[in-house]
Amino acid sequence: MPKRARPVELWAAEHPVYVGAGSLAALGARLKQEPEGVRVFVLGDENTLRLCLPELLGQLDGLRNSSTIEVPSGEQSKSLETCRAVWEHLLTAEADRSAVLLNLGGGVVTDLGGFIAGAYKRGIRCVHVPTTLMGMCDAAIGGKSGIDLGGVKNAVGSFEPPMGVYVHVPFLRTLGKRELLNGVAEMIKHGLALDADHWNDVRTAPLHDMDALAGLILRSIALKAEVVTKDMHENGDRKKLNFGHTIGHALEAHSWESGQRTLLHGEAVALGMIAESWLSWKRGLLDRASMERISEHILSLYKPYPLMASDHHRIVALMRNDKKNREGSTRITLLKSIGEAVVDVEVSSTQLSEAIEHYRHLVAHNALHNRP
Repeated sequence: MPKRARPVELWAAEHPVYVGAGSLAALGARLKQEPEGVRVFVLGDENTLRLCLPELLGQLDGLRNSSTIEVPSGEQSKSLETCRAVWEHLLTAEADRSAVLLNLGGGVVTDLGGFIAGAYKRGIRCVHVPTTLMGMCDAAIGGKSGIDLGGVKNAVGSFEPPMGVYVHVPFLRTLGKRELLNGVAEMIKHGLALDADHWNDVRTAPLHDMDALAGLILRSIALKAEVVTKDMHENGDRKKLNFGHTIGHALEAHSWESGQRTLLHGEAVALGMIAESWLSWKRGLLDRASMERISEHILSLYKPYPLMASDHHRIVALMRNDKKNREGSTRITLLKSIGEAVVDVEVSSTQLSEAIEHYRHLVAHNALHNRP
């Protein structure tokens, strides 16, 4: 693990990312630069305020008088109702435009907090202190914010760059295996879409080792920062980071509606990467051996999500509202090879349905052959 805070250049020098043992000290130093009277509000869920806030306050004396705002944990908090409640809290507290919102949590809290900060009084500043692997390696990086609407993932949002992102890796000790694997999915995506060496490193790393994870987090941040530096508003290369997300978002939304277990975001993206890798092969972009290696590795990590043939229509319908679509057609990011993605590939509803059917049969086949 890095011994000192290590800034990673994002798309502008005023929006640094700090990773390492000194990251919280770097946050404390940054907040001390604020004029007297600037108020800091800490936004978190019941888990992060209980498990992570004490350590944050223990290292940053200047936050002891800050106000805390609690939202329920989970994707359901990414809603207009939650935004309204937090905005009303800020109004009641008479928070002015100099206030800072410190978002202490995973991808839900950073997505939500960035959106709340960007809209309150036409914009107050925020900082992200991610507490999950998902937040550290992906969600808190890049300035995207958003909430869900009408069952559609991130249907409302904006690009709201934080003042900075401060990654304190020891917060990962508060997570269980499922939450860690939720973030691993995004690191797999970074490797498959951008860097074959990173894919191999993630695939072979001891994921229970904090030192190993720290190095992988740093590499994922650097990969994403490089893309965001060139394409902040997702007009070109940043679309490569959507690999696995078109089908993944639809599967995630489907899990909210169905009677099955609710998928975490990373779990849904992992399953989406299996389906979209197969579609990459089917379209003649990716070789079969690579497609099979990807599927085999992901299936070894993530619990299968059983589907019925009758689910296809609804899952494809959910993709029609995907924000990446253009001129009424579904656009998707696919793989040309491991480490190289291609963006804006137009696909039909039939092709998407076939990719979902491939995943369904793969799960059924594995279940049949893995019976005790």
